[in-house]
Amino acid sequence: LRMMGVRFFSLLFCLNFFTIETGASFLLTVCVRYPQNQVQDLFIRGDALGLSWSSGKLMNNEASNQWTYALQFDGSQVGSTVSMKVLDNDSTWMKGSNAMFILSNHSATVEIYPFFWTYNGVYQYERNVYSPQLKDYRDLVIYTPPSYYENPFKIIDNVLIMHDGQNLFNTSTAFLGNAWLCQNTIDELVQEGQMKEIVIIGVDNDSNRTNELTYSYDPSEKTGGDGKRYLDFIQETVIPYVQSKYRIKTQRINLGMLGSSLGGLISCYAGWTRSNIYSKVGCMSSSFWWNNEDFNNIVMMQSTPPQDTIFYLDSGNAGIDDDDVVQTQRVRDHFLKDGFQMGSNLFYYLDNGGQHNERYWGARFHVPMTDLYPPRAIPAN
Repeated sequence: LRMMGVRFFSLLFCLNFFTIETGASFLLTVCVRYPQNQVQDLFIRGDALGLSWSSGKLMNNEASNQWTYALQFDGSQVGSTVSMKVLDNDSTWMKGSNAMFILSNHSATVEIYPFFWTYNGVYQYERNVYSPQLKDYRDLVIYTPPSYYENPFKIIDNVLIMHDGQNLFNTSTAFLGNAWLCQNTIDELVQEGQMKEIVIIGVDNDSNRTNELTYSYDPSEKTGGDGKRYLDFIQETVIPYVQSKYRIKTQRINLGMLGSSLGGLISCYAGWTRSNIYSKVGCMSSSFWWNNEDFNNIVMMQSTPPQDTIFYLDSGNAGIDDDDVVQTQRVRDHFLKDGFQMGSNLFYYLDNGGQHNERYWGARFHVPMTDLYPPRAIPAN
């Protein structure tokens, strides 16, 4: 009888547990952090869980600079996505993409760090950063997105290392005066909700550029091979330095690298050989011709990075050497042979008529930004 009682109790427990899991009610608590003295009341609108886009729900001002609102859902809604936005006084919408969360099979709290008033990010310089790896000093240029100074509680999730910092933002320092104007592209895409906010760390080049942006010696060029020390400089000096002064996250999932020409080559090399550091890389008009195409023929023949590493490749097909379109397509095909999937962890873009210079790289900078940093729903954990 005792054994039967134990079995009956165990069965009853399992049935009750199953009922709780499938029919229980869960709470999604939305927590908003924002400077209290810059807004009136905060409201929330959305597309599910009792929210609508036509009128907002007043959030609870639970503490200084913090508002919350609890949304109820049940087991049938687990796995679905809820989209939402925060409004000041139910009239001024937060800027950028919707906040999107995938409902889990338990109650959870999610955080939103909105911004309402700022349209443009800013860039500023960090001068004379010493590199013990390269034994010289280097200027950095840091772009921070629109929310950065408006909402001091927000830590920026995505950090992109870019080479040739002189060419990224400022026409007065750019090669032949042709800057990419990355800030304009990102500001517009963020406002339109087409990409996440990012911080860019631009690393200026110097007279040793060719050596630093190549990982092997090319006999035909009679130079090259300091790339590993340059990447050590970024990893060991630049990233910790910037993290000590700016609100950024620097885990693998947060870090990316992008460049053009030799900068594209070293970015691809970093993504392939240091995939424990970088989760996404952009390789624009990359100099895959370097050293008899040794990136394709030697580097890629070694161990393959994990499939959650995302690579973006592109080139033009006009001008000098047709912007190495053939070499780029050979590398693309090697990625596909290694199991990478187009549109998932591999992106390729052909700029028809594009040539090998800053004008074309800046004009299509929106393509890698929307491929590498699209707004996505995240699990509500």
